[in-house]
Order: sequence, then structure tokens, then C-alpha cells
Amino acid sequence: MALVTTRMRNVVYTHSFRSPVGMLHGAVDRFGKVLYLGLRPSSAFPPDLRVYENKYACGELEYQIEQYFAGERREFSLELGMDGTSFQRAVWNRLTKLGYGETVSYGQIARRIGRADAARAVGNAVAANRILIIVPCHRVLPAAGGVGNYALRGTDAREGSRIKRALLDLEGALTVATSSRASA
Repeated sequence: MALVTTRMRNVVYTHSFRSPVGMLHGAVDRFGKVLYLGLRPSSAFPPDLRVYENKYACGELEYQIEQYFAGERREFSLELGMDGTSFQRAVWNRLTKLGYGETVSYGQIARRIGRADAARAVGNAVAANRILIIVPCHRVLPAAGGVGNYALRGTDAREGSRIKRALLDLEGALTVATSSRASA
């Protein structure tokens, strides 16, 4: 029995599903903690992990994402498993505190985590986010205007911008984006 427990400790479950912005690919650990949600399957799992397709293990993740796209969910109640530097984790944690439809600039996030001079580093941390939508990096807009890039590790710039705009539109955020940037 100990052998089974040891083996199960290094398991990741994945599942791909359709959404209004295209295919999404998720991954959870054996406790249901979300490790990944992106536009293409993750290939960044350590080699000692066993990766299995299991739609049932990822069921709550898919369910909450479906509710979000249906306009029935504004906050997620999923546990997240995010590995990164302490700076990246501070940025990602701050992003999870943004309200539905609230947009901010990279500089605003930098100030909110006590690193006013680190807007560019915030941009790098946002780009390294491996859990799209739930850690709402789509709500971060360039201070200079426009929607900026989105999910460049999973798609090209044009498609990423289209998806980001669709997420912001779903949340009603594009109408308030200008006022959020004005206070940047």
C-alpha cells in the first residue's frame, strides 16, 4: 500500500475542453489543486511526474470555467498550485485580488505589491502566469493604451489579443479600461 501512495504522490491529471475562446487545457494534482490552465497542453511538468488524461479529476476546473463563460461565476473557488519566485507569487496573488471586470496597469500592480519601480518585472511575472483566467492576467493593460499581449506562450500575438479582448468584453471591462489607466 505504501508503494501506491508513493506512486500517486507524483501524479498530474490533465484534460482539454472547448470554451468560447477556443480549446483550454488544464492540469490538476491528485487533490484537485489547479497547476495549469492554458491555450495549449503544458509540457512543463517535471520528468518525475506521471501525467494522465482524466476529465473527472479536472471536472471542477472545467465546471467553474464553464460557469465563468456563462456569466454565472465572477470568482473562482479553486485551490491553486503555483510555483515561482517570491516576486512572481506576489504578482500572481495580487492579480487574484482584482475584481471581475477590474483592469489595472503593470505599474499599478507594481505599486500595489510595494515595488513601484518594477512595472517591467511585473510584466514578466504576468507573462509567466500558468493559470490563465483564474489568475486574471487578462485584466492587466498597458498604461499606454490598448489591450496589449496575452498568452504569447500559447498563441501568436494577434490571437492572444483577440482572446484577451473577448475575456475583457465578457467581463464588461473594456468600457472602464480607460479610467483604470488614467490613474496609472
